[in-house]
Amino acid sequence: MIALGATVAAVAVASLVLALRPSSPVARRLRLVAPIGVARAPRWRGVAAIDLRQSGIGVDPERFLGIKIASGLAVALGVAVTSLVAPLGPAIVALAGYAGFVAPSMVVERRAATRRAEAERAGAVLVERVEALVAAGRPPETALALLMRRASGAALLDRCLRGAHDSYSLGAPLFRTLAARAREERLATLASFAEDLERARDLGTGSLGVIRERRESSRAAERARSLEAASQVEGKLMLVLVLCYLPALILLVVVPLFVGLLEGLFA
Repeated sequence: MIALGATVAAVAVASLVLALRPSSPVARRLRLVAPIGVARAPRWRGVAAIDLRQSGIGVDPERFLGIKIASGLAVALGVAVTSLVAPLGPAIVALAGYAGFVAPSMVVERRAATRRAEAERAGAVLVERVEALVAAGRPPETALALLMRRASGAALLDRCLRGAHDSYSLGAPLFRTLAARAREERLATLASFAEDLERARDLGTGSLGVIRERRESSRAAERARSLEAASQVEGKLMLVLVLCYLPALILLVVVPLFVGLLEGLFA
């Protein structure tokens, strides 16, 4: 097992050095001038680039792959060292290394999903504000452009709105640009809202009805989410009660009763 631990440590160091090594300037320039129609060789990545960007950890895919390899090998090395005093076996070491390799991807994907959910909820608030301004007499495009410069409380939504507003300041159409940005960030609610406004403007119909319809659907979705969360409270509270009171019940009731039965049998 000592030889296995030394081998794993050597592989970990070598893989970490190779993973963190930056690409050469020649390779970067060749990628820039490569023809668009030429298919590039796909590089395997444990997590999507958009999830890595939206998670907010600030690491590029190449370095994140190095982190995954280092994490897997570090966990495998720790389990291999533990196997010196406990008979774990090579299979447990391999499973631990795989778990350490997969764990960073799971963390990144969970963080990205959480930030997207926060952006979706903040997008519902944005729709409410747009409806209030339009009902007060503001044009939909002016109202949305005004709100895009204000913080929404979700970093992912703020970045999407800021990018769309910058393009709008340069002359790009607001609704179409916002829909494209939202699609890139996987914000389906905001993208469909912008597309509905774009369609209403092209058809010459009233935008206030479209905004109010979107507001009602957002409220219904939030209401359904709240009811689903409330339906899970009972089970979670029951689990907390069982974990808190079951050990005390066993120690104070079951164990003395069992001891009393044993004393009655041997008396």
